[in-house]
Amino acid sequence: MSNGCHAQTLRDLGEQRIIKDLIVPRFPRVAEHIVGIGDDCAVIPSPPSNQVLVMTTDPCPTPVICLLEPPDLFHYGWMTVLINISDLAAMGAYPMGMMVSTVMPEGMGVGEYERFLDGVASASNEWACPIIGGNIKDGSTFTSTGSALGSINPEYIMRRTGAKAGDRVCIIGEMGLFWAAALTRLVQGMYICDLYKNDLERALYNPVARIREGIALAESKLATACMDSSDGVIACLREIASVNQVDVIVESSSMIPHPAVRQVAASANLDPKKLMLSWGNWELIVTIRPNAVDEVRSIMESLGTHFQDIGKIREGTGKVWIEEEGRYNLLTNFASERFCSTSFFTHGLDKYLEFLKSEPLQVSL
Repeated sequence: MSNGCHAQTLRDLGEQRIIKDLIVPRFPRVAEHIVGIGDDCAVIPSPPSNQVLVMTTDPCPTPVICLLEPPDLFHYGWMTVLINISDLAAMGAYPMGMMVSTVMPEGMGVGEYERFLDGVASASNEWACPIIGGNIKDGSTFTSTGSALGSINPEYIMRRTGAKAGDRVCIIGEMGLFWAAALTRLVQGMYICDLYKNDLERALYNPVARIREGIALAESKLATACMDSSDGVIACLREIASVNQVDVIVESSSMIPHPAVRQVAASANLDPKKLMLSWGNWELIVTIRPNAVDEVRSIMESLGTHFQDIGKIREGTGKVWIEEEGRYNLLTNFASERFCSTSFFTHGLDKYLEFLKSEPLQVSL
């Protein structure tokens, strides 16, 4: 693109040219969709008779990478798709399409908005989820909101409810890499082995929605409950314990960190389990009957995905415990929570990092 084009703003183009010149060329209508971008509504075929529709919507917060280095709107595009597609993965649904609504300042550079669209297109292609519509509007601050549509056989739907005493608690995806990567930017003088740098960069720049894994898990019918870890592994464990009125027991000896997580945690003087229980990695947290764990592990390994059995469900009242050498203590809540003093959305990363450093992993009774 020429320097002159880079200097253009969205005001220079106007609404119709933004749609015609920037949006439509990136998101052509796919053959199986009747109407896509360019009309008042997207029109898609009904799912097969044995399928139901699932829908989700989420706004995109400021991507953490944009707080750690000069903002690149590509990450907003990628994350807008990711956070919605990950919800489909947690249910085991196939993506059918997605709508994206943005508010942009009229003085935003055309090149900046194109970077956002490139991020959306890249993630859309990554998870085979076509962009079928949305909206653009001018406003004082850039925001992006996505809504995703999927389909699934109702017999395969995975929900948060269904976990029972005796089930194993398992993690699909590698825990802790995102915060390990973030800490390499936030803590000065940290040495990281070259062997692990690619893993950390992928976790920071290109977090992954577990669509393939969710579909495979749902179709296996081996999960009793499932969630995606958008707010952190500990948040999922607390939610599963609460909605099923059971207790979750995390077995300390089973919480084996990735070598990069172990190295970063040691350099930052942190327990690696804090990073593993935190947020940013987009794992699936699933409960499984004990006799099915090996089969699920095999399915995940066939997809090249890390699988870890970290604990169990027992009768209880909605608490999350960590067991270490026969002793049981409550786990501290290191979740990403809105409307609280540790919310990075309102109070920034430094506040959450301070919380991560200062609070103990477990609370003795």
